[in-house]
Amino acid sequence: MSQQRKTRPDVPGVVAGTVLTGAATIWMLTDNGVLQTDDLGVTSALLLVTAGLLGLAASRRA
Repeated sequence: MSQQRKTRPDVPGVVAGTVLTGAATIWMLTDNGVLQTDDLGVTSALLLVTAGLLGLAASRRA
């Protein structure tokens, strides 16, 4: 019988990707005037959490 190896998420990769993606998204939104600097607190937290969840979900599929 062949044993299947369980895939484990690449947590450091997901964290690094989340930070870089979130920072780039926030920079693009503030640079284009879509997001005001006063609104960065809650918005950046939501963007980072969403990007982290998507990254973890994608890393389990591979």
